[in-house]
Amino acid sequence: MPNDFVCESMLGRPTMPPAAMPQPPRAPHVDLRQFRISKRESQEKFWGRFGVTQSSGSRFETGLAIPAPVAILLKLYVNGKLNDGDLQG
Repeated sequence: MPNDFVCESMLGRPTMPPAAMPQPPRAPHVDLRQFRISKRESQEKFWGRFGVTQSSGSRFETGLAIPAPVAILLKLYVNGKLNDGDLQG
């Protein structure tokens, strides 16, 4: 089963040299695990507000690249531009 964030065309041989290839989105420059713990929230509650499962959130906390839409929401949330009410689905 292919990764949800990889399309079939990306699975072929890269056409750009590795240094020129786009880098995956990075998490905001904050320790997400410590941020979540400081809010006294479970992984399920914290990551659920961003539409992310607990297991994916756990992987993001250990360094897995975060998909761009989630990274954008996280950055806005951590910087106080979004609040819990803004993220209710």
